[in-house]
Amino acid sequence: MNLGRAKLILIIAFTGLNFFLGYQLFWPDFGRLTEVAVTAEDLREAEQKLAANNYSLDASFDRSTRTSDFITVFPDWKIKHDLLYKLIKTGVQIEKTEHITYYRTEEMRVIIHSSGLLQVFFTAGETLEEPASALEQGELKEMVEVFLEEEGLLPEGINFNYLEEKEDGSMTLNYYQLLGDLPVFSGNLKVILKDDHIQAVEIYWLEPAERSPHREMEVISPAEALKNLVSELGPSGEERVIKQIELGYYSGEYDAEKWEIPPVWRIVLDNNQYYYVNAFTGNLEKDAVIPDQL
Repeated sequence: MNLGRAKLILIIAFTGLNFFLGYQLFWPDFGRLTEVAVTAEDLREAEQKLAANNYSLDASFDRSTRTSDFITVFPDWKIKHDLLYKLIKTGVQIEKTEHITYYRTEEMRVIIHSSGLLQVFFTAGETLEEPASALEQGELKEMVEVFLEEEGLLPEGINFNYLEEKEDGSMTLNYYQLLGDLPVFSGNLKVILKDDHIQAVEIYWLEPAERSPHREMEVISPAEALKNLVSELGPSGEERVIKQIELGYYSGEYDAEKWEIPPVWRIVLDNNQYYYVNAFTGNLEKDAVIPDQL
């Protein structure tokens, strides 16, 4: 056996392996195990367009190719039925219009919209153990969720979104819905607090009827979604920061038995302002108009 030749082959093999590993580690657009949807050039172009319109990106995201499908949903009526059963047992005044039903007791006022939106206003305000402003966010969140569970107002699949503090001293805890591991931003829960009282709760929750895996296809990249959003919004008068971009589902509120929800890229700005870009078409989804919001 020619030892010199064998050594040369081994050296070449190791050099090739080292080159391959280094290329995989340090070249951002190398295709590894999944196809890359956002190249370094794509990201630079998106950041340049953002900067030209007075936006900056302070968010990370998965740069691999993603696929998704549609889901069909309908309003979740379980919490409403359970709450009404409890109200009827205690005695309640009922008023109806074409699309809204009002229920009144000494302790609360309940409004149910035909679309499935539930609003609960507490007459005196449910008292917390401590003022909300004195609590850490985690403590406040835990205390509120215990209260919701005791009142039968805690739906399955809640995911904390953010805490909003207003000039009048009130606070709003905002949640969105998870169906399994899928964020469904159309489903939302809001809890209004002031001082040491829970004043109101708003719930709009959905149930999945079916998915459409046969219609699964590749979604647009987050870089393309960012560029489309800026094209739609135009230049900002003040510097804005994009804090998050996440794939999920969103649609407007419908007064219907069931409807389809498309996948979206949810883009969050620094003031908790949310935009939803259709992950198939790239179009900006318009926010739903909900009457009598809290």
